[in-house]
Amino acid sequence: MAPDDPEPGLARRLRAAGRPSIGLALTAIGAIIALVALAAGGGSDGGQDDRSPSGGSEGPAEECRTVDRRFTVRRSARVTVDFTARRPISATAQGTATAELADGSGEITVTATASRGATLSARAKVPKTGSATAVARARGRACAFADTSAEAASKARAGALTRARRSAERRAGQRAAAEAKDRATARAREDAQRRARERVDRAAQERAPGLEAEAQRAADRSAAKEARRRAAEG
Repeated sequence: MAPDDPEPGLARRLRAAGRPSIGLALTAIGAIIALVALAAGGGSDGGQDDRSPSGGSEGPAEECRTVDRRFTVRRSARVTVDFTARRPISATAQGTATAELADGSGEITVTATASRGATLSARAKVPKTGSATAVARARGRACAFADTSAEAASKARAGALTRARRSAERRAGQRAAAEAKDRATARAREDAQRRARERVDRAAQERAPGLEAEAQRAADRSAAKEARRRAAEG
């Protein structure tokens, strides 16, 4: 056998001794052991995970949070109220007239009374804005994904808070809006009534002298007419 014969010495001696099958078996077993050792040594790179070369990344995370809180809901309302104030006014006057009797025996004096009346009205249209608040307790739950647990928890908490607030607004918003409308209506009605009555007062002050003059002229005419009639009858 040449000096560079690759066969192991034991296998060569066995073959020379007439047992080639045992030598071949030992050669095969040695090759298998060498392959296993190579695989075991090459499969490790210091204990690091192939999916996480740095060994410190936790990957995407999901967190869920629930919040239960009281919320104050504020609403505003704008209304316009019309109000018409009416006031009846009147004036009474007395007139006196004298007429000569038809037979010349003297004269007759007649006194008559006349009244004049009117109904004054004034309208006021007033817009007003009112606001009110209502309190409601609501619960919200949300889940979120993020690169870290802390970030996912923060997003989930914000989402849960938003849902809880929306729920509270649905429950308390109507109450607050109704109360705001009632307040605005009450303020507008009060203001409209005051303005309309003030306008009626001014109108009455302006109309009263003319109404009194009308009543006086009517009384004078009525007295003169009655005096002439009685004088003619004599």
